[in-house]
Amino acid sequence: MSHASRTANIEELVDELIALYLAQAADLREYAQAAVAGEGTVHLKRTLRHREVQRADLYCQFEQAAFPVSPALDLADQT
Repeated sequence: MSHASRTANIEELVDELIALYLAQAADLREYAQAAVAGEGTVHLKRTLRHREVQRADLYCQFEQAAFPVSPALDLADQT
């Protein structure tokens, strides 16, 4: 993968993570308001869990793209 396409991929993943974090914050705010109002929160809990799974997956993709493991470095760390 060229440096430019790798950089573009990392930037796209960062943008997706930012959007997901903002959505999670809005979900948490909505959950708190619903809980205080005594409204049902089951669907909000599902949404929060789903977004957290998405966030974890996106972050793994980001780590792999931004911090690739070189076989030589991996062997050096094991000694």
